[in-house]
Amino acid sequence: MGNFFYYFCRELTGGLPRLGSRTYYDGMDLVPKTGPGLVISNHISHFDPSFMMAKFPRIVHFMADKPLLEIPIFGKMLEWGHVFAIDRTKSDRAALRTAMARLEAGNMVGIFPEKGIRHGKTSVLGGAELAIGTASLWKMMDVPVIPMVIIGSDQMYEWTNYFRRPRIFVRTGKPLLPDKAASREELRDRIVASWRELYEGLIRDYKIRPDELPQSAQERWGKPAPVQPEG
Repeated sequence: MGNFFYYFCRELTGGLPRLGSRTYYDGMDLVPKTGPGLVISNHISHFDPSFMMAKFPRIVHFMADKPLLEIPIFGKMLEWGHVFAIDRTKSDRAALRTAMARLEAGNMVGIFPEKGIRHGKTSVLGGAELAIGTASLWKMMDVPVIPMVIIGSDQMYEWTNYFRRPRIFVRTGKPLLPDKAASREELRDRIVASWRELYEGLIRDYKIRPDELPQSAQERWGKPAPVQPEG
């Protein structure tokens, strides 16, 4: 049942946006065919998971904010589709135990380590610092990290874009191997360097325009951008 609801939720949340866009995928052949791994991606819109997973060769068990799984019916379907909750208002040890258990079972676990949707200067890709907790998690779990960057999915907040089919880009990088000898700071820097390399490569290879770069939903609607927390 879990796999059915995984694909069902992917299509329910992303089927129409994907039909209304042109998506370019790179690097999916780099994903290990077996074994555990942490999929670590930037986060620019609510549409990200369905775009990311459309061509991803493995099922991913996503860690998601607790309020999302508390939505009646939809939250239960997400749970059946391998999504599990993290309570970001506290140090959620239960979520970490769940992630560890799923990795030990050989699964891919997906996280958005920027603690919410980020764009501009509040995003790691825009120069913000990645929280050290992500590196701590990687060091503790001792599995490969699969870095991923998505650009353009926030364009789907504007309904008129569904008719002009904007470009969206998803790129996966080479797996980052675990390294117990490395410090948390070194591991964090490796994630950030990989993300920024993927981001700059996409901009260069596809000649991505400024209007295609991440913006808030409010900016896509022609309104002022919301104030985002740092970090």
